[in-house]
Amino acid sequence: MSNFSVILGTRPEVIKLAPVVHAARARGHQVRLITTGQHRELTYPLLKFFELKPDIDLDVMSAAQGLSQVSERILSGLNHHSKDLEDSGVIFVQGDTITALIGAVWGFFNRIPIAHVEAGLRTYDLNAPFPEEANRQLISRIACLHFAPTVQAAMALQMENVKLDDIFTVGNTSIDALKWALNHLGDQKLTDIQEIPLKVAQFAQEGRYIMVTAHRRESFGVGFDGICDGILGLIERVPDLRVIYPVHPNPQVKNAAERRLGSQSRILLCDPLPYVGFLGLLKSAHVILTDSGGVQEEAPSLRIPILVLREKTERPEGVEAGFSKLVGTHSSRIIEATLSALSEEKVPQGENPYGDGQSAARMIKLVEERIYAK
Repeated sequence: MSNFSVILGTRPEVIKLAPVVHAARARGHQVRLITTGQHRELTYPLLKFFELKPDIDLDVMSAAQGLSQVSERILSGLNHHSKDLEDSGVIFVQGDTITALIGAVWGFFNRIPIAHVEAGLRTYDLNAPFPEEANRQLISRIACLHFAPTVQAAMALQMENVKLDDIFTVGNTSIDALKWALNHLGDQKLTDIQEIPLKVAQFAQEGRYIMVTAHRRESFGVGFDGICDGILGLIERVPDLRVIYPVHPNPQVKNAAERRLGSQSRILLCDPLPYVGFLGLLKSAHVILTDSGGVQEEAPSLRIPILVLREKTERPEGVEAGFSKLVGTHSSRIIEATLSALSEEKVPQGENPYGDGQSAARMIKLVEERIYAK
């Protein structure tokens, strides 16, 4: 039995690292769970759903702080708990957040091996997504184990001269989490799913609807205005269409969404939904407009057309398999692509290119072989 540490701070990190924690504990390992509190109001309900409780909460967030301030507070918090973490045989981080980057840097400084979950995603544009593209490239320079979700991600790491023996194509743990959640949902009606507010469930049942998630920093300003114009154009052109938009709490997103979309009766702006509630609504949507990486991974399992509100994606497999289409943030492209998807009767087919639901178990066995067998 060995000691693992898992550092997370945002909603996607909880979703993608929860299966890793459970897989490690199922194999008899001690797992220390550290949350930075980067998305506290979103992560704690999700941790409860996945039956997890943090051992350490750094509680780093305060109003209107920038990326450098968040980074400084995470590093300082990890330093404060260094005695608790020094026996870690490996530290797991996921993806491309500030939490993941600073967690990996702290582990590197303290000579603790870093296992990078969802390694190798790339756009090679440091401004899209910002700052995530830089974060994940930097983590790849110091990680010891690179758990790539797809063959393309593994190839990107190889082209960057990451040692071949340190790269493992394992699938994405988001699909592990999705299977857990769909099992919880079963065949419940929307109004029976406790995680969906009744007002939202009733709105969804009044007609066909599209789901929207948009929160990327690179879309702030002109890009977000284009997204809003596209949504407004859609409800003008399609009289029976409704829009459900769980709005990210970032003031730059929330204020703009409320100003541009809040007065429309067929657009429902709501608070971020619990994971299971969000998936329940996603299952019944006709089209998904999103800039979220996680939604791009999950939706192929639900057979829902995905229109990606970005010019570039580090998840090209969904586009190549016909599940997703890049539409950017220009209103006319959004309207044209959505109208086409709404009129298309054939749903996307094939296996989800991002995983089979067994990724976390593969990772733990590989860590045992590479780190603890030495």
